[in-house]
Amino acid sequence: MGDEELGMLKQIAVSLEIQQADLLQAAFQRVNSWGFSGELPLIRLSWNSRLRSSAGRFFSGSPLWRDPQGRPLIPERLAPRIEIASYLLKQERAAELIVDTMAHEMIHFWLWYRRKPFGHTALFHRKLKELGASRYNTVPQRQNYKYIYECPRCLGRFPTRRRLSNVACLKCCRVFASGRFDSRFRLQLLGPYTGSSDLQRGTQG
Repeated sequence: MGDEELGMLKQIAVSLEIQQADLLQAAFQRVNSWGFSGELPLIRLSWNSRLRSSAGRFFSGSPLWRDPQGRPLIPERLAPRIEIASYLLKQERAAELIVDTMAHEMIHFWLWYRRKPFGHTALFHRKLKELGASRYNTVPQRQNYKYIYECPRCLGRFPTRRRLSNVACLKCCRVFASGRFDSRFRLQLLGPYTGSSDLQRGTQG
């Protein structure tokens, strides 16, 4: 693969206006034209404000989602779609990251469209290399911890991003209960997470 091909996704990014209303559609169509010879039909594209560790995702739909003329046969919610993380719009290289993510998700769609396994297969990786797209999200956004829990036995502390329900300390369950869940080691909520100092092990009274 030559240097020109390696830089094509960046060239597509440069051609986009980050403020344009049809940014996702423009990125899809240009990547489709260059990387897939225009084979892929346009599907539902949307921003997702909840994505953080992932920059995008592809949802497969019913293989009967449209007729030969491209007219929808099923509700839009059951059709294939691609979602892109909206936080990418605030990144320094926003257009480049959006195009790169779109190319990655379009490979999943391309495989599904061809009725092939559409996970991270060997064929997926060959196409990924051909397009010069990234395998992983290069700018993941980590959500802040909200709560701190403690094991009543070993006093180990665990920060979490959500409230836990009926979760026990894995270490103590392995040592004292042969790896089975044991309510004696159920994690107890200490309160809101305020910082790394919360991770200091407690003391037994």
